[in-house]
Amino acid sequence: MAPVQSKVLQNDQLWLNLFSSLFKNSKKTIFGGSLLLVILYLVKRRLRGSAPSNAQAQKEQQKKGKGNVDSVFFQRIFKLLKIVFPTWKCSAMADIVLLTVFLVFRTYLSIWVAGANGRIVKAIIKLDVKAFLKRILELGMIAVPASFVNSFLEYLNKKLAIYFRSKLTSHLTEIYLKDMIFYQLTNLDNRVENPDQRMTADIEKWANSLSLIYSNFTKPVLDILLFSKKLAELVGWMGPTIVVAWYFFSGMIIKMVSPAFGKLTAQAQKLEGEYRACHTSLSHHAEEIAFYKGTSWEKARILSSFKDLITHTENIMSKRLFMGTFDSLLVKYGAVIIGYAVVGLPVFGPGSAEYLKKIDNDPSAITRDYVRNSSLLINLAKAIGRLVISYKEIQQLAGYTTIVSEISNSLEDLNQGKYQRNLISGSEVYGESVSHFGGSIINLQQGERDSTKDYIQFVNLPIVTPNGDKLVKPMNITIQPGMNVVISGPNGCGKSSLFRILGELWPLFEGKLVCPPSDKLFYIPQRPYLPRGTLRDQIIYPHSKLTMLRKKITDQHLLQLLATVQLSYIADKPGGLDRVEDWSNILAGGEKQGIAMARLFYHKPLFAILDECTSAVSLEIEALLYSHCKLLGITLFTVSHRLSLFKYHEYILRFDGKGEWKFEQFLKEPREINFEIKKEESQKEEVANPQ
Repeated sequence: MAPVQSKVLQNDQLWLNLFSSLFKNSKKTIFGGSLLLVILYLVKRRLRGSAPSNAQAQKEQQKKGKGNVDSVFFQRIFKLLKIVFPTWKCSAMADIVLLTVFLVFRTYLSIWVAGANGRIVKAIIKLDVKAFLKRILELGMIAVPASFVNSFLEYLNKKLAIYFRSKLTSHLTEIYLKDMIFYQLTNLDNRVENPDQRMTADIEKWANSLSLIYSNFTKPVLDILLFSKKLAELVGWMGPTIVVAWYFFSGMIIKMVSPAFGKLTAQAQKLEGEYRACHTSLSHHAEEIAFYKGTSWEKARILSSFKDLITHTENIMSKRLFMGTFDSLLVKYGAVIIGYAVVGLPVFGPGSAEYLKKIDNDPSAITRDYVRNSSLLINLAKAIGRLVISYKEIQQLAGYTTIVSEISNSLEDLNQGKYQRNLISGSEVYGESVSHFGGSIINLQQGERDSTKDYIQFVNLPIVTPNGDKLVKPMNITIQPGMNVVISGPNGCGKSSLFRILGELWPLFEGKLVCPPSDKLFYIPQRPYLPRGTLRDQIIYPHSKLTMLRKKITDQHLLQLLATVQLSYIADKPGGLDRVEDWSNILAGGEKQGIAMARLFYHKPLFAILDECTSAVSLEIEALLYSHCKLLGITLFTVSHRLSLFKYHEYILRFDGKGEWKFEQFLKEPREINFEIKKEESQKEEVANPQ
């Protein structure tokens, strides 16, 4: 133990001896003396830390909200409690009331069992077989309701945990999957790492921890009150007062030496999430890693992440070993010594003569009272002990509350259009950067599909990444229905970034974007998303079958779409459109792109963004797909390096990779345009590599 702590304990012992000598002749004043000792101790600690240095104050402020039990923790837990307890009439309140009733019932059962133990021992001492059998039968009869009560309390705790998890999950999922917040959380905001871990395992652990907190506090408090009352009737108020004073003293010592387990728990959960993310990344990119022969690198990364997790876990274990020693010394063995002193009060205490006269010096009665009082005292000690060491459980809840609050606050901010992201100090492209969101998006009113009111317009709109890196200078372009545009330029020039802005995935730093309603704009990437489900689901995504039927679209129409993209054979297999597969793994690249185009034809938007969406199909199929787009009247935004696609477009938007752009109509043959583009790219390479 540190010298400072030893000195503090020595001073506390002097105070304890002082007040014991002052109040040793008065039963009623012992409790007041103990309480005064606690107050003086707290005042001393407050004075000792009342004037910290500026550096210490700054350090303490930084610690707040990092999993410690402080004002920030209480603010966060109350905020989360408002989510899981929206009103006092919610269904969980009935479970809490029922839990409280059964906790009281369980305490009274414990008191009755303590008395039954004493009566059984008395019958044994008196060699009364009849009384012995009667007491055994009574104990056996009470075992049935007692067993049910214990199991029912565990059931209620788990039910509350499920309720808390369901309410918080529903609340956060509602925001998480609102509009595009799930995308913004991982691509725009950089406060939360591994949101999948936060939304699943962390919420579950928080709910379990919260559900146990009520029982772990309410049950000890009830036990302390009821056992103290019963024990005071038997041995006087001196007994429970001494026990309570001892545990108050033990609790202060434990709090003083206890590490910040809440902060350690929060860090452990983050390390768990990082380790899990390594395996998730390996699974998602297995093919690419295999081609790169990146096994050794991935192995080193996974083992390093696992090592960090294990090291941190072992650190927590060592700290719990240290705390376990204090817990056992003060709460377990120290309480045993105090307990023996208390149960001996009736025989050796101030009122021993009166007590022995009352029971007529009957050894069996003394034994009965000793066993009964011992059981009551043990239960009281356990209750106080649970209350004292429950500070660790609060710390654990504080850790879970920290990591759950982080994602809750982030989602609420994103829902209000607020982002937190580190912006770069300068552009890597042409030396300009921005640092605030000043742009605006105007969504045109819903109208008929062929309405001339629907168009796309960029007004002084630059292409800027969420980091603040400006890729393309402000553009002024208007795209009317029927103006099919192909987009060209070197890699990293802003082609895909333009689509992210057009799809309202990225915020606007400057300028104005005018675009049609979201149902008139559709996006087909190079690698389409095919969720696990039926073949029908792949075509109509994100619609449901019910939505499809409401639109009066039949399965026969879906089969015609598959025929259009030359994939009828997929529906010919057993199950047809109701066949469920892991489509992302069983289909080839060209088949996936064909399904995505069938999805486009199903939705028939006014504008379609096609990002290399036919790179894996043959030229014949590609021509068929683009011809069908023109037939349906879909205006195309296409990114592709295939010269064969230029003939399906009337306009070209060219980026030079240095921030400049050019929008023009095709006045030449596509081959001549392509030759000019390749010539410009060749000249750039010569400038960059003169040798």
